[in-house]
Parts: sequence; C-alpha cells; structure tokens
Amino acid sequence: MKKKLVLMCSIVMYTIQIARADDIINDSNELFNATRIVCSGLADEISKVSNISKINTAVTGVGTVAAGGALIAGVAKSNEEREIETLVDQICAKGGCNAESIRSMDLEQFYNDVITPMAEIAELQNKLDRSKKLGNWRTGLMAGTIGTNLASAIISGVNANQSDLIQHIEACNKAIKSLSNMSTKLKSVDINPFDNPIIQKINNAKTWCNQINVDDAQKIEKRMKGVMGTSIAGAVIGGIGTATSAAANSDKYMDAGKRVNLTETEKQSVKNLNTTANIMSGANVGTGLVETGLNISLITLTKKMIRQAEQCEEALQ
Repeated sequence: MKKKLVLMCSIVMYTIQIARADDIINDSNELFNATRIVCSGLADEISKVSNISKINTAVTGVGTVAAGGALIAGVAKSNEEREIETLVDQICAKGGCNAESIRSMDLEQFYNDVITPMAEIAELQNKLDRSKKLGNWRTGLMAGTIGTNLASAIISGVNANQSDLIQHIEACNKAIKSLSNMSTKLKSVDINPFDNPIIQKINNAKTWCNQINVDDAQKIEKRMKGVMGTSIAGAVIGGIGTATSAAANSDKYMDAGKRVNLTETEKQSVKNLNTTANIMSGANVGTGLVETGLNISLITLTKKMIRQAEQCEEALQ
C-alpha cells in the first residue's frame, strides 16, 4: 500500500512538474514575442538620427569652407592695405595732401610735392579697388556662414530632444531583463535546451540586446545640443564679422581722394576694422570645425548603435 502511495505521489509530482514546465515554456514564448515587439524599430529610429548628423555635417562643412575663404580673403586684403598705407604716406610725405601746406608752397614745391606725387593716385585707386574686391568677398563669405550656422542650429535644435529614443531603449532593456529572469525559471525546471529552443533564443537575445545602452542615447542628445549651441555662436560671430567687414570696406576708405585725407584716428580705425573682421573669420572657422567634429562623433556613435540594434532585432526573430 505504501509503495503504491509513493508511486502515485511521484506520478502526481512529475505531472505537476511537467505542467509547470509547459507553463513556463509558454510564458517564455509569449514574453519573447512581446520583447520582439518592444525592441523592434530601434535600428530605423537611430538611422534617422544618423542621417540628420550626415546632413548637418555637410551643412557645417560648407560653412567652415566659407569661413576659411573669408579668412584668406581678409588676410589678402590686410596685405593690400599695408601697401596702400605705404603708398599714401609716399603721396603725402611732403605735405601734398594738406591744404595748409599747399597754400604756402611756391610753384616748384607745388609741382614736386603735389603734382608729381598725385600722379600716383591712379595706382592708389587700383590698389584700393583690389582691396575692395577682397573685402566684398570676405563680407559675402562671412554672410554665408550666418545661413549655414542658422541652418545647423535649426536642424540640431529640432532633433536635440531624444526622449523617445531613450524611452524606447529603456523599454527594450526592461524587456530583456524580464527575459533574463524567465531564463532563470527555465533552468529551475531543468528543461533540455535541445528540446526547447526558446532557451537558446533567450540567451542570444540577452547577448546581443544587452549591448544597447541608454547612455549612448543620452550622448546623442548632449552632442546635438552641443552642435546647436556652437552653431548659434557661429551665427552671432558671422553677423559681427559681416558687419565689421562691410564697415571696413565703405567708400570712406576705398576712394583714393578720401583715403589720402584720412586722419590718424581714421587710419587706425580702418586697420582695427580689418583686424576684427579677420579675427571673426578665424573664429568662425573654429566654430565650424567644432560643429563638424561633433557631427562626425554623432555619426560614429549612431553607426555603432545601429549595428547593435540590428543584431538585437535579428536575435529576436
């Protein structure tokens, strides 16, 4: 009687164990399918961010080239301006540009100190025309950087908030954690992984999906905001540089008749304007390089994340 009772208990326990194992396997399959749904679309979502970064890299690259061109034109203009100042000094060296000095000259002095030097006014105007052309190039290129920086600021600003991607990754990570807990339950009922492929499928999902990190999505957000801030700074610098370059290129400084009559203060003013415009051009090159660097780092980061997401989604098939 006792043997029969023990046998019956063993059969009942075995039956219960089988039923429990079946329940866990069913639950595991359902959870695995739910996890597939939760983690699906991550690769496409990250790809959109990557494409935005590629577009922004092209935009900031154009701006950086424009700022570099403005700097080159500005340096060439500054060199031309130094030659202009030397020529102005030669023309006016003996008082030929000063009305009071001219009134006190006799005919010989007037010829030697005014008429002869003034023949060089034509050469002076040629140099001023070249300087003006270079200044126009610098102003135009600097104005161009305002547009590229504003475009970059808008692109990065609109896409800076990555809360949806962060939440998607967090949800996927939680689902994978639940799968991991289910894996422990499967081990507790001693299920043969060769008879039940769900165990291997869960292990693969844990291996590949655990690579996806919320910190990486937060880095995307921070770098996008960094690009936006740098772009805004670049637009402001471009605006200042454009205005300064235009002021340095005004007719007051680019007309030979007016140039020889500038006061020392006015001469210093045009030098300062050209120097400031060149500094702004150089600063804009710097902001452009920072923007491009941030965008390239974003492309590298998203490329890694896309690969991880694709491996995860493949493991959940």
